[in-house]
Amino acid sequence: MPRYEGMTGLMLLWLAMMVIGGLVAGLCTLGGVANFAKWGDSSLLAIAITGYIVLFGGMAIVGGVSAYGLWKHRNRFRGEPRTIENAYVVACTAVDKQTGETVYYWRDYPDPLVYYVRLREPNGRENEYETAREVFETVTEGARGTAVCQGQWLCRFEAYRGGATPHVARGGEWEPPGTFDRSES
Repeated sequence: MPRYEGMTGLMLLWLAMMVIGGLVAGLCTLGGVANFAKWGDSSLLAIAITGYIVLFGGMAIVGGVSAYGLWKHRNRFRGEPRTIENAYVVACTAVDKQTGETVYYWRDYPDPLVYYVRLREPNGRENEYETAREVFETVTEGARGTAVCQGQWLCRFEAYRGGATPHVARGGEWEPPGTFDRSES
C-alpha cells in the first residue's frame, strides 16, 4: 500500500544506519585504542564517536517508526463517520485470524475470522475496510451502494436496488442514474 512506503523507507534507512554506524564505531574504536596505545593519537576515536552517533540515530528512528506504527494501528477505527455514496465493492475476504489464510467457505468456518471489504469510491480511490460478520453478510462483490465508514472500519453498507442501480456507459465507466443518454449509443 502506498501510505506505508514512507515507513518502509525509514526502516531501510534505520537498517543502513545501524550497519554502517556499527561497523564504523566498532572498527574505529578497536583501531583507535590500538593507535592511542602505540602512538598516543586519538583521531580514530573521534571518528568512532561519529559511528556511535549514527548507530544511536538509527535506533532512535526505528523506535519512532515502531511507536508511530503502533499508534496508527491502535487508532485505525477512530475518526468521524463518513458516508461514501455510489461505493463499488471490489472484493470481500474472510481471513482466519490464527493462520492468516483466506477462507472461501466462511459461513461454515469456525471463528475467529476477520472480515475485509475493499471499496472503490466514485473518484477511483480504493480502500480496504475491516467489518463485522453481520455487515459482511450483506455485502456482495460487484455491488454498488452507500457505505458508512469510520476510520478503517466499515460500519454499514446498503446496496442499491432496482431503479437506483447505476448503469454502465459506453466507455465502461460507471455513471449515476440519469446521466447516460441512450440516443448517443
